[in-house]
Amino acid sequence: MNRRLLYVILLSLSFVVMVIGAHRSIVEDDFAGNYWIFMIGLVLFILYNYTKKKDSGA
Repeated sequence: MNRRLLYVILLSLSFVVMVIGAHRSIVEDDFAGNYWIFMIGLVLFILYNYTKKKDSGA
């Protein structure tokens, strides 16, 4: 798979999951119940940063 495509997919998924988490937290008025959604978004963002830095050699 093209590395640039992987970066775009990881960053996009991270953003979408965070937006979904924010939406569900507002609609359900329950941040603690949707905390796991934010953690998935954070893991995707960390994975994006890790792969980007690993491939750039920094």
